[in-house]
Amino acid sequence: IDDGHEITLIDTGSSNAWHPTMGLLPQALSEARIAVDRIRTVAFTHTHLDHIHGLIRADGRDGFPQLSRLLVPRAELDMFRSVARLSRFHDRAEPLDPGQQLSANIEAVAAPGHEIGHTGFRVTSGGETLLVWGDIVHVPSLQFERPEVAWEFDADQDQARETRLRILALAANNAWCVAGAHLDSPGVGRISRGETAFRFEPL
Repeated sequence: IDDGHEITLIDTGSSNAWHPTMGLLPQALSEARIAVDRIRTVAFTHTHLDHIHGLIRADGRDGFPQLSRLLVPRAELDMFRSVARLSRFHDRAEPLDPGQQLSANIEAVAAPGHEIGHTGFRVTSGGETLLVWGDIVHVPSLQFERPEVAWEFDADQDQARETRLRILALAANNAWCVAGAHLDSPGVGRISRGETAFRFEPL
């Protein structure tokens, strides 16, 4: 999220901590012509490994040399600080709470269920709103049509289901754009709704 002065990055991917086809954030930033030195704030939606390990590049260097603020959902701070690979960031992590303003146009939004502190980020600019929602939806081909279907990796499936229905309705009713880690390419779109289901319309 570029405010013209510095960039706030929501989640960092997995680096080399998981599947070899993942961890391509450095290449993606390069393709988008985004200099990592401009990224001063990193905020996490939650602390699963495919969202946090990009703090460290595959070669062991810091992913963001000018990082000055690292925000972790308060309920997951202990989880973050238990990750040995990220030990040099443990003391730098600051708690993030729902409703917290990261900047004039970025607000943290409670979205628990997939993980205890799972958080979205509402971004406003020029009269438009984008909700960066993390892992609200994991299987787009199924969960828009049947949002009641849970995911085996949800920490609390009932709460995740309730949150998904609430967030989908919020986005659809307000014509917000949404961005998610597991949405089909390009990963950004709008939500429309029918009588019993929702639909994702990629931008």
